[in-house]
Amino acid sequence: MRHTTSLFLGALFLLPTASARAGDADNPERERISKTFNVASGSRIEVSTIAGPVEIDTTGGRRVEVEVVRSAPTRADLDCGRVDIEQTPTTLTIRSEANCNVVRGAQHVTLRVPRDVDLSLRNIAGDVRVGPTDGMVRLDSIAGRVEAAGLREAKISSLAGGLELTVSGVGARGITVSSVTGGIDLGVDASVDAELVTRSVVGRIQNEVPGVRLTEDDGSNQRAVLGSGRGKIRIDSVVGTVRIHG
Repeated sequence: MRHTTSLFLGALFLLPTASARAGDADNPERERISKTFNVASGSRIEVSTIAGPVEIDTTGGRRVEVEVVRSAPTRADLDCGRVDIEQTPTTLTIRSEANCNVVRGAQHVTLRVPRDVDLSLRNIAGDVRVGPTDGMVRLDSIAGRVEAAGLREAKISSLAGGLELTVSGVGARGITVSSVTGGIDLGVDASVDAELVTRSVVGRIQNEVPGVRLTEDDGSNQRAVLGSGRGKIRIDSVVGTVRIHG
């Protein structure tokens, strides 16, 4: 159970102050940041150290729309933090920074991005929602629940609030999920062609995919083949039920 203990400790470090947990609606002081960028195909968008939810919708075109709402109980608290947004030719970075030793407040980040960008979210103390994307999605150290729809390539680790994931196809880099507390709900499209390996589940594995071929099943570990099994989906170290369905 070492992985479970480490995950809970990591989540504790991510938790914001009481004012942020109460939600930004309870904080009277606010700042809204709205910016628009044009990005090249295959660019990377990085979001890190956010005390609140992150929502990402995907679109066509080459434009990224960024909206950040910062909130805090007092103006002094609001002045103690900031959100830096920086762009290079290949990367757009959004991260919160502290101007004081103690920062009370929250951020809510909303993005609209092209479907083909790579996404990296790290150290998020809130829920995360990601829309359908053709790029690589990396999620690490998320304290809230994660909802991700239509992913093809992903590396997801250290989730403290569970995962709801739908897969419409599997790209060359595959999908890897590890260290999840709160269970996983995995929806798999009928056209998915992949081998699905589940390891070290402290809970139940419920595989409800029509036509799936189980080649291994001992309760906490399972190996299944969808189609010809060309792609790779791997799930490892989960506390909670893993439900796999069509």
